[in-house]
Amino acid sequence: MKQKNLLFFLPIFFSIAILWPASLTPNLFIFKSFGFDEVAQLLTFLALIALFLERALEVFINTWRRPREEEIENDIQSCERIIAELKTKADSGVSAVESASENSTKDELGKLLLNRAKYKSQTRKVALWTALFIGLLISGVGIRSLETLINLKELKEFPPDQQPIFYAEQVCIFRVLDTLLTGGLIAGGSDGIHKITQVLAVFLEETRNKIQRQA
Repeated sequence: MKQKNLLFFLPIFFSIAILWPASLTPNLFIFKSFGFDEVAQLLTFLALIALFLERALEVFINTWRRPREEEIENDIQSCERIIAELKTKADSGVSAVESASENSTKDELGKLLLNRAKYKSQTRKVALWTALFIGLLISGVGIRSLETLINLKELKEFPPDQQPIFYAEQVCIFRVLDTLLTGGLIAGGSDGIHKITQVLAVFLEETRNKIQRQA
């Protein structure tokens, strides 16, 4: 019961800890003047980084994980070949020994198929976490998405009576969130970014057409 209460109150506590300083701090951001071309350029750049990351990970992951996967594939093909040979002999009658051998081979084949599925799942997990880690590193060194579209106010730009109380903390939270967002976007792959670009293009086109019809 105590653990459930802790899990319930922790999100509330962190939300208050974040929102309370934000409510006492003036708006630190000024949006730049940008349109679809600027956003498309940003997304294209991120897609290019994601594409480079995908190809690099494909080389490293395949070099590391592919040999074991090929061994499992060879064992599966060997079991399937044995089962096919035993089924061919079934036309002339199956002995008890051959029937037991076929059942044993089928059991072995089932285990190999399960191992292959687990191994591929582990490979995908390794690739995803590695991509996320590298994406966060890339974003952490300064290649971020949200910060590209806004200007952060400097502390000296605020009047003396409106000095932000938590200026550094709010900027830090913003950059951390921007790093996580951009890192996850890069780790998601170039195809995901391309889909975002397409959705944005369709949305802007429909909005433009709606405004023209209302005019």
